[in-house]
Parts: sequence; C-alpha cells; structure tokens
Amino acid sequence: MDDRRGLTADPAVRVAVRAFPTVPDLGALAAADGDVVWLDSSLPPDAPATAHARARWSVLALTDGPFGARFRHEAHRADVEVSPASRRWFGPSRHDDTPAFAALDVLLGRTPALPEPIAGCGFALGWVGFLGYELGRESGGADRTADGHADADLRFTDRAVVVDAGGAAWALALVADAEPEASAANRAWLETVTGGRMWADVDDVPPRLPAGAVATGRVTRTAYETAVDACRAEIRDGNAFQVCLTTAFGLVPAPGLEARCESGTDAHLSEYLRLRALDPVPFGAYLRLGPLRVASRSPERFLRIEASGAVAAEPIKGTRRRRVDPEEDAAARAELAASVKDRAENVMIVDLLRNDLLRTAVPGSVHVDRLCDVETYASVHQMVSTIGAVLPDGASRAAVVRAAFPPGSMTGAPKISAMAIADRLEGAPRGVYSGVIGYFSASGAVDLSVAIRTLVTVVDDVGTVRSRTFGAGGAVTWSSVAADEADEVETKTRSVLSGLGAVARW
Repeated sequence: MDDRRGLTADPAVRVAVRAFPTVPDLGALAAADGDVVWLDSSLPPDAPATAHARARWSVLALTDGPFGARFRHEAHRADVEVSPASRRWFGPSRHDDTPAFAALDVLLGRTPALPEPIAGCGFALGWVGFLGYELGRESGGADRTADGHADADLRFTDRAVVVDAGGAAWALALVADAEPEASAANRAWLETVTGGRMWADVDDVPPRLPAGAVATGRVTRTAYETAVDACRAEIRDGNAFQVCLTTAFGLVPAPGLEARCESGTDAHLSEYLRLRALDPVPFGAYLRLGPLRVASRSPERFLRIEASGAVAAEPIKGTRRRRVDPEEDAAARAELAASVKDRAENVMIVDLLRNDLLRTAVPGSVHVDRLCDVETYASVHQMVSTIGAVLPDGASRAAVVRAAFPPGSMTGAPKISAMAIADRLEGAPRGVYSGVIGYFSASGAVDLSVAIRTLVTVVDDVGTVRSRTFGAGGAVTWSSVAADEADEVETKTRSVLSGLGAVARW
C-alpha cells in the first residue's frame, strides 16, 4: 500500500534503476543542456555527527525526459504543462486561477505511486523545484507576487541521479508499460548516463567576480536599523514576539559573465561549484529553471516527511561567524550556546512550528527531539532544534506544507502578525529567498530546505543577466540592538558573497 494516499502502486509503472560503476561528477552532469534541479548535500570533515544523516543523499534531477511535466504559479495563476506520455496521470496542459497549494495537491494526487527504489533514500522520482515566499499569501501573508520570476516552479522529473555520501550512486528512470516508446528512451538514457557518455565539461577553475566587487543593499544600513527599531516598537505594543526582518543586495554581473552565458556555458553553475567547494552544507542546491539560476548554500531543513508519515522540522535561529583562531572560534561557539537572546529566538520558532505541525499531525504526536543544539559548519556556528510529528494515513503532503508555510524561521511569531509587520517594513517581495527548495517524491516522501544564503539570478532568453539578488536578515526581538542586527546581516552575506569575490555594502 502507498502510505501517501492509501492507494496500491501500479506495477505497470515503476522506477528502473542502474548503478554507476564509479561515483559520477554531478557538477558535470548538471552542465548538460536543459533545466536541472541539483539538491546537493555535503559537509566539512569536522561536521557534527547529527548533521551527517541529514546530508547523506544528493539528487540531480533532469527535467527533459519523455514523461516530464511542469507546474508554475505566477501572477496568481497556475500553469501546468504536460508531455504526451504523462497525460494519463496529469491530464492536459492548462492555465487557470487555481491557488498554488490546491493545484499542487491535485498534481500530487495524480502522481503515480512508486516505492522507494534505494533503501534509506526517500526520493523515487517526482516533483522537484522551489516554492517562493510569496505563496505565504495563501496562509495569511501579504498579497504579493515575486518580481521577475514565478512564485513557484516544480518539475515532474522522470530521470535522476542519486548519490550516497558513502560514494554509491544510481541512475533512476521512470518506465510505464502503456508508454513503450517513452520507456525505451528512458532505458536507453540509463545505459548512456551510467556509461559516462552524457557528462559535459565544466571549468577546472570556476569564474569569480573581481576582488572588491560590491553587492549594493536595497536599503541603507541606517534604514535597516530604523526598521529594526520599528519591529521592536511593534513587539513592545504586543503585536509580535519576534519578527524576521530581511533585506536584499543586488550584484552587478562579473565582466564576461553575460558573454559566457550567451555562448552556451553555464557560468552560474561554475560559480556554484566554487561556492560549494568553499562552504559545504547539508542542503545546498543549484536550480536552472527557465529564466532562473538559483545557487543556495542553505544549512537549514524546512520539513522532511517520510513515506510512512513521520515528519521532522529543523529550524535554525542563532548564528555566529567562524573565526580563524581556534580559541576565538571556540569562544564564539560557546557564546552562541550560552546566549539567552538566541535561545529565546529559537524556542519561539520551535513553539511556532509545533503549532504549525499540530494542524495536520496525529493529535499528541508532536514532540521536540532536540532544543537549541549548536552545530558548526565551514563558515558559521548555528543553533538548531528538531521537532517531530506523525501524519494520519493518507494525509495530503501539500496541505502539510501549506500549514507550515512560509518557514517559521523566516517569519517570526505569531506568524501572520509577524509577516504583516515585515512586509510593511521591507516593502518588496522576497521571491525564492525565504521560500523552500526540494522534492515531493512519488513515494510520498518530501524533503525541503529553507532558501537562505541563496543567490537568485534572472536571465533573458539569450542568457543576458537581468538581475542578481542575495537576501539576508535576522530575527528581531525586544532585546535586539539595531546595530547588532545589521552586523548579523553582514555576517550572513559572507558565506556566499565572499566566494564570488564580492562584499556587501549598504
């Protein structure tokens, strides 16, 4: 039985699997033509033991297979494009005003139920991509839409490569008895990709912006500090306990970057390869979806739902920059662990997520597995908690995500009031930033990261860069000091911007 919907999987639709003889170069595979979603897990050698299980699997999902489909939500409208081979499941292509989570629920309900082909890995093909922050309008947020790109873009992928942190790797492809031609194409792809004959060349030395390049703030530092004090006034008046206040920095493309895009080389992927080498994280991602190039170095999981219905949320609140000197670094970590302010921020979001999960979980099943644990990564120390729950049989995965969306660590508490305050003070959409990236597997499993430390680039039809933005922010409480909050924003820009040779200026 399929725990996702209580339906029996159809044996005429299945995942064909072929192991790689050696570990494939996912960066090279990601450079192939077409759109791609790379969910890229990695950790530094000294990462905490608790992080390794979360960073075990990487998934490279290709979107150009014969069973492919696309779901986008833009300007309040749902756009579903369906290939001929997958119409038996998803119906015809269509464009209507269905809300995003309702449209997603329908698509997930029509997705063929597939068992997990690799033990321990929840991914069994399915829908991959992002849900942007502005979809929060469907759960009490402001009625905004993203600027320059869709609010959500998910692809049904029928071809993917899965890599275990231990080094084993497999290619997965969808086959269906009723579609022999499409199935034959996917079987041929399995043979080709595992034989190493589809791997593209990538630069040995990824490009970077010139040293000293500037990422310009959307607002001045003074304006951000004024907004912090405005949040504190709202908290004083009882309108919120915590507000996640963010801003964005705009980058000018590096010389030659536009030309490289126009010549067919994915310079944005090359940049991402540089970032991942400098800053290993458990929930990295690179997305090439239509006009979007998304490079995310996120350490934070939003939600994981197992096919069995077990749920885990892992919010992060509390960040300290790593120090070069070991004694200073240890002191920074100890200071974070002892910080009353950061602990209060984290506990507030834990309570918020407990409430979010209670809306769809089995009563009495919500629990806290760990509270305010400090984990150390390549560039920062983070305070992390884990909340667990169990879903009732047949629970809608779209409904579970909607009930917890946007991520509480990016809103504040209470969620609706905090979102309204932040929206008024920020005065602009966040887009991909503060949303989530990941997959809705055909097995019923879901794994989504929070889109933080994320560079979002929009290009035109010929690859010319139209905009490049990097969002950053932090939680404001009554005890916040405006200058300290602005310093934290600058700290959070370094993990990505420094890898591009850029520095934030506002």
